Amino acid sequence: MHRSVVVGSALAGPLLAGVGMSFGQTVAPDLLHPLFNSAAPVVAVAAATALAGRRLWHAVALAALAGPLVMVGYYATAAVRGFGVSSSWIVFWCTVGVAVGAVMGAATWTLRGAGNQARSPSWLGLAAAVWPGIAVGEAAHGIARIADSTPVGYWWSEVAVGLAVLAALCAMRVRSPRGIVLAVLAATVIAGGLFSTYGVL
Repeated sequence: MHRSVVVGSALAGPLLAGVGMSFGQTVAPDLLHPLFNSAAPVVAVAAATALAGRRLWHAVALAALAGPLVMVGYYATAAVRGFGVSSSWIVFWCTVGVAVGAVMGAATWTLRGAGNQARSPSWLGLAAAVWPGIAVGEAAHGIARIADSTPVGYWWSEVAVGLAVLAALCAMRVRSPRGIVLAVLAATVIAGGLFSTYGVL
């Protein structure tokens, strides 16, 4: 398959994911509503998009584009469906999407085993911590702050998934005791940082 087709297909995915998120908020069962309005799924889409990158900068660029494309798909669909759209929130989340997507792209590339960094337990540990830290931090926010308006069962499920992903990555990709300890510590710091950030938004 031609390289441009692969990249084009990879970038179409986030756009379609954004469209799906808009519809998911109104048609999904109540238990799944947060899935279509939270950060962890968007970052997971960025990670999946990064898999199309052959080099580090490819993976970083693709993942950095993925977050904004999800937002474009989401907000454009919401506008077409007649829902109110805030331009300031579009700018904010697209900017966050670029920054977090770039980090997730680098983490995905590292965990795939590409490049010299992937042979370092420290780099592998840090890479393994990114998505689980985001998932657990966001879930903690859901449990502590918005459990009265969202299904708390979803947030506990996100905690479980985040911890399971961290454990799987440590077992399959990190392996080194030093790297595993660093992964756990980094995931804790990321989760705490995200929890604190959500508290002031």
